[in-house]
Amino acid sequence: MKLTYKILLVFIISVAAVVTLYLVQPRPKKNGFKRGHRYAVQKLDSLELKFGGWYITWQGKNRIYLSNSKAVLALFSCNYNLQDTVYGKLSFADARRLRLAALKARIVKQLNPGEDPFKSDGFVNLDEATGRMVYTYYYRNAFVYLDTGLNLLYKGKLIDTNSLAKIELGAYKAGSKTIRTMAKPALVVNKKGYVDGNYFYNHAALAADNESLEDFNRHEVFDVYKLDSGKYKYSFYVPRYKGRMLTDFAVQDNMLIALYERYLVTYALAGKEVRQAN
Repeated sequence: MKLTYKILLVFIISVAAVVTLYLVQPRPKKNGFKRGHRYAVQKLDSLELKFGGWYITWQGKNRIYLSNSKAVLALFSCNYNLQDTVYGKLSFADARRLRLAALKARIVKQLNPGEDPFKSDGFVNLDEATGRMVYTYYYRNAFVYLDTGLNLLYKGKLIDTNSLAKIELGAYKAGSKTIRTMAKPALVVNKKGYVDGNYFYNHAALAADNESLEDFNRHEVFDVYKLDSGKYKYSFYVPRYKGRMLTDFAVQDNMLIALYERYLVTYALAGKEVRQAN
């Protein structure tokens, strides 16, 4: 009987130890915001490219065009069914990419005079149809909407709560020069964006409090905002493709065009009819 009591006592102590460890362990970090309705997308077509380094440079009425960051004169195009593929060569570097880089420099200088360039770093998205553009910060929950003359239309807020860039800066000597750099990787809030008509699609980097971290890490998550009001509308999930992370994307009407290194994949956005490509 004494042996039975000893076994029972050991069992109770073991269970108590496990419960105590569970109760005292740190809870998963919350980011302080929630996402609204989250849609799934419908996969349409996919295509494996001959080599990597591609990014989406332009979408015409009937075709998608890709340029390459490594082979700067390389050009690829296909139709929206990812067929009729053509590998070609440019006679000069991608002019659109150079134009966006120049616009970014002007926007940063105009909107953030005197601010540390690390904290004001971001990406610019241009709506070719209207000439209006969105500048989104990498490290904080803000974007600005500008007209064709770079005049500020309004400042918008994204749904996360990171209003200040979480950056630690350092410096090192390179000969007679002092080079400023980040002391450690900054907290990225926004990865990429795209403007299509009255909608801004933001590729988000942070999980919301009302979604599981496992779901977030298995998908690319996009938050959608209306540009006439700056208001958040909904989000959608795009699965990783063959275990690869998204490297670039674009939206054309009701279609999401996604690049995963050397894979080009198209998806139908939720609630919209599937585009009939020529």
